[in-house]
Amino acid sequence: MVTLEVWYNQEPENDYAEGDPPILVSTAAELDALIARVQADTKGMPVPSMVECSVQGDPRRGVFDMGIGQETGFVMFMTPRSAHTVGDASLTGKVVYDYMGNASEIPASYEVPLTEARRVAVAFLEREELP
Repeated sequence: MVTLEVWYNQEPENDYAEGDPPILVSTAAELDALIARVQADTKGMPVPSMVECSVQGDPRRGVFDMGIGQETGFVMFMTPRSAHTVGDASLTGKVVYDYMGNASEIPASYEVPLTEARRVAVAFLEREELP
C-alpha cells in the first residue's frame, strides 16, 4: 500500500502558490471521497476534471493522471512501464479534461466507465499494480 499525493484544487484559498499542500490519499475510502468531491465540484462544467497523483515521497515509483467525470474517466501512468486504461479502441480523436484551469487532451480510447478508472487507481494504491 502507498500513500498518494493528489494535486487538485489545493488549499488554502486556492492560490496555487508554491508550497500548497497536496491532498493525501491512503485508502480506497479516501479515494472514493476525493472522486465524490471532484464530481460535486465539477457537476455541470463543460469538461471533466483531471487530478495528478504520485507516490508520497518517491514520485519515481509512480505518477498518474486520473480523469474524473460524472460517468467516465481514465487513468494514465507515467511510470517506468507506461500504462493507461483502455476503453473503446475504435474511438479516434481526443477528449478534453481540465487540469487546474488548463485543457489537457487525451486519446478518446483511454476513456472508460468511472468505476473502471476507480478500480485501476485502487489497484495501484493498494498493490502498485498497473493495468
